[in-house]
Amino acid sequence: MVFRLSQEEYDSLTAACTAAGGRNVSEYTRSELLAAIQSESLHATVQRRFLELDGRLADLYEIVKELSGRISPPAAASGATAGAVAGAQGRS
Repeated sequence: MVFRLSQEEYDSLTAACTAAGGRNVSEYTRSELLAAIQSESLHATVQRRFLELDGRLADLYEIVKELSGRISPPAAASGATAGAVAGAQGRS
């Protein structure tokens, strides 16, 4: 089978191949097309991939939330600290 791609489409396909660990674009494309035809409808394939992305985004959100907590202290704690410092300065 032969079909034409724009440079942007080819670059996208190459990136997907690399991310999936494919040996080359031809093998990757063939395996993806056959998998879609043999095992699932296009709708089911897209839905499965969206669910995978949703899971990855949820994982990423949790990591960002955890890192954000490590970078800046909670608002209540920083307010209490500022009040304590102001009170200590007033006593000196």
